Amino acid sequence: MGRRTLVAVARPDGRYDCRTAHWGVDADPVAQSRPLGNGWTASAVLAALDATYEQLVVLDGSVRTYAVCWLDPMLSDIDDIALARTDDPDAFRSWWVDRKDAASRALDSDNRKPASVRHDLLAALRDRAAAVHCPDDASFLRGDR
Repeated sequence: MGRRTLVAVARPDGRYDCRTAHWGVDADPVAQSRPLGNGWTASAVLAALDATYEQLVVLDGSVRTYAVCWLDPMLSDIDDIALARTDDPDAFRSWWVDRKDAASRALDSDNRKPASVRHDLLAALRDRAAAVHCPDDASFLRGDR
């Protein structure tokens, strides 16, 4: 199963060279990915991300990994994502899949409203992740430690 990853490599001019990997990355994100585009702005990096990506890796002197978490409980808005910083992407992804499944069941069996389920998903992310960024927040590209 693929693990689509966007790799954003910071440049000295504040822009990013972006790369993509279909099978994810680990020890060497640049070697494990192929070029996608050069000189992207922070907003262009954000615009490229949607729920078809599983993770974002930012290289700017350090390596930061973010899980791309699809918040839409109706599974209809592919752009309704949040980025959750994690040092253990595999464990985080497993937790997120379980959380998302439980949210979908609550939507179906408990007759909860989608907005309420989405709110709970975002709250769970904020409790679990080192940092959470919504799609209109590019501050993660400048570091969030």
